[in-house]
Amino acid sequence: MKKSILAIALMSTISYANAADVDNTWYIGAGAGQNNYESVDATSHLGDDSDLAWNAIIGYQLNKYFAVEAGWQDLGTNDDTHLWSTGIDGSESIDVDGFTLGLVGTLPLSEKWFLTGEAGAYQYHLAHQMSADYYVSTTDTAAYFGAGVGYKITDSLEVSAKYRRFANIDETSWNTADMDAQTVGIQMLYRFGVKPTPVAVVLPAIIEETKPAPRPEPVYETQTEQSSVTVLFGFDSSELSSTATAKLDDVIRVSKLSENDAIVLTGQSDNQGASEYNQKLSETRVKQVEDYLMSHGLEVKSLETQASGDQDSHATTLSERALERRVIINLTGETQVLVP
Repeated sequence: MKKSILAIALMSTISYANAADVDNTWYIGAGAGQNNYESVDATSHLGDDSDLAWNAIIGYQLNKYFAVEAGWQDLGTNDDTHLWSTGIDGSESIDVDGFTLGLVGTLPLSEKWFLTGEAGAYQYHLAHQMSADYYVSTTDTAAYFGAGVGYKITDSLEVSAKYRRFANIDETSWNTADMDAQTVGIQMLYRFGVKPTPVAVVLPAIIEETKPAPRPEPVYETQTEQSSVTVLFGFDSSELSSTATAKLDDVIRVSKLSENDAIVLTGQSDNQGASEYNQKLSETRVKQVEDYLMSHGLEVKSLETQASGDQDSHATTLSERALERRVIINLTGETQVLVP
């Protein structure tokens, strides 16, 4: 029966891209590293210095390339302990911390690695402890930019090596300090609600071809075939000649071609001599044939033997009597034949 041809092209989300979908997701992060105060111009003896810096951030990922990020940045302390020759304690320090707000760009390098760049504004609070009893402070805004390289541990967790530079961090109220700062450190970031990116998969057209009608089951019938082989013996003898064994070998080969063969062995003698002796002679001849067949691999379902002596012997000449000294092998076989 002919079936309709079916062609299907489906868009499916059965597989996912290796890259996760980070569009419109929130993230948090924190980092730590070293800050270096540079180009320090202070009204006192403070100069370039370094200290531990740390930051905490919260961001919103607009797409896989850009995010808006706000955070808290502590640049640590630029300090010095100085004892003047007059015995006056000259300890002095500058602490800087504050809020950052900027735009972060991401450039994927592979499934796991990526580059980042960022720029924004740093609203900082600068506290300048000029001496034990003299303190000034200011709140102002400085520009910053940064770059980094990152690695995605999972779709939600990232680690990055970050560099940031903050320019013109000044104490403008009293003009007691003017400096720059740069940080180098490690930052961890965790994204919320990240899902694998669905990928449109176009399935190939599926076409069912017309199938031919099923063929009928083959029908077999059993056929019975019958054949007969005669083995001759010498006068008053039960020994197998080479001609006789050749015929018996053929019977053995035929028996192996079918599993349903049946054999009947019938021994005879000529009509010369006493009937009692001839009966035993025919039995001996049948036994010789049976032993040869069985010892040389005959494969039949059943084997029967019988000896008739000279009961059916009526020859009157030497040549006719020679043909009655025999064992007749009747072979019946069944074969399965395909009915056309």
